[in-house]
Amino acid sequence: MSDEVHEVYRKKGMRLTEEMSPLLYKYFYAPNKGKAWKGHHMFDKAHTVMLLEQDIIPSDKGIRILQALRQMEKEGVQESRYRLGGHMHCGEAYVAEAMGTDVSGWIHCGRSSGDFVAVGHRIDARDGAISLMQRLNQLRDTLLRRAHEHVDTVMPGYTHLQHAEPITFGFYLLSVAHQLERDYQRLLAAYRHINISPAGCAILTTTNFPIDRQRTADLLGFDEVFQNAKDAIWTQDHYWEYLSAMVGSAGVLGRMADDLNVWHTSEFSMVDIPDAFCGTSSIMPQKKNGYGMETVRGLYGTISGQAMGFLIQTSRQSDACEMITMGPAALYASEEALGAAFEIMDGILAGIKVDSAFLKERAGSFWTQAASLANMLVIQHALPFRAAHQIVAIIVRLAYEQGLTPQQVTPALVNQAGKEFNGQPLEVSDSDLQAALDPVRIVRSKNVVGGTAPQRQHEDIVASRARLAEDQGTTADLLANLAHAERMLEDAVDQWAPRPG
Repeated sequence: MSDEVHEVYRKKGMRLTEEMSPLLYKYFYAPNKGKAWKGHHMFDKAHTVMLLEQDIIPSDKGIRILQALRQMEKEGVQESRYRLGGHMHCGEAYVAEAMGTDVSGWIHCGRSSGDFVAVGHRIDARDGAISLMQRLNQLRDTLLRRAHEHVDTVMPGYTHLQHAEPITFGFYLLSVAHQLERDYQRLLAAYRHINISPAGCAILTTTNFPIDRQRTADLLGFDEVFQNAKDAIWTQDHYWEYLSAMVGSAGVLGRMADDLNVWHTSEFSMVDIPDAFCGTSSIMPQKKNGYGMETVRGLYGTISGQAMGFLIQTSRQSDACEMITMGPAALYASEEALGAAFEIMDGILAGIKVDSAFLKERAGSFWTQAASLANMLVIQHALPFRAAHQIVAIIVRLAYEQGLTPQQVTPALVNQAGKEFNGQPLEVSDSDLQAALDPVRIVRSKNVVGGTAPQRQHEDIVASRARLAEDQGTTADLLANLAHAERMLEDAVDQWAPRPG
């Protein structure tokens, strides 16, 4: 792409006496150079069609503008715009090159760089949001599929990286699927606020040309039009909402990546990450490093940093230009990073191997059963829960002091703990004790809504799949609406400048 400054209106000797600084052009005028070209080209066509339909510009001039834009498409829109510097006004520059400035000069009636920038970035952002929604839903599908496979894969549940209570690997994956389900709704909400048309708002107050803003919005696939021109151009809350949704999703992936990275270590050896998402060492040949998880965590940092930079850029006075010229760069970087994180995590989960027997053994090794044992004492001995809780705490301490595993605890030790707590013996049967200490039984006993019982997990998976199908349908509808608008735009252009053949 050319680094030359290509401007159709900032000319030396007009308002200004010097050529633009290349550094100013690079960092202020064109930080998103090469982006938003799709929306800019669509806006050029839709705006010209509307100007013709409203009799705002001479029909012969408008037709020649559309003919030039069609010629641009034959040569390649992106390539042509790159050749001309990648700036938003490259469409006008191309028309000037092909048809002369007496034709190209009409294209800008009733609009400004303000709505030009806003339209281009909103079209890119809505496409990016849909792409992220699709990748997010693909990951949800993988999570639900693997959760179904591991409904009965008992493992330790953790708090503070300490064994807490037994869960299943499927239950863990479902917890992530639910977070991403909410993240889909956040991305969808951001999409709704992005897909509002600023076209025709110009830079601040619209125009006194008799434009039809709704017609332009319809041709561009926007769902509605802004009712206040200053709000349309100078408010960036829709992008902050979008970035916030991306940060949230990246955080979910980062936390899961951290879990899997720990479980992948030699000390834990609970899961085996696919080789495609691992690296090795240039000196230590035994290494299988979890680069995939580390990359996902790193991308979370990238996205969070972009969001913070955007927040600072948009915290100035309400008409500060850096937020509309430089701010959208954060969107592009974050979309790319989050899309990659979704795909990496999807690949990891699709191929991850879980040692079910080892996980089950680990689930019973370090007292994930303690809360269950306390509950048994409450139910069978009518003890207050806090008393049962303290007695089990004594049992655990005594077991560690005596080098006993949970499975080696006897009714006599329970009795000893009861006496130590309040001087009263506590008689339990060996069968009741072993049942309370069985991680598989514990998992199956949690049969309330949200619990670990296989029945509840299966119900959750079925309901989650139904919501996923609904969300996939919503995304498909968004794409269909945009495709319909693009066909409508092409048909409208053809009415004035038919394609040859």
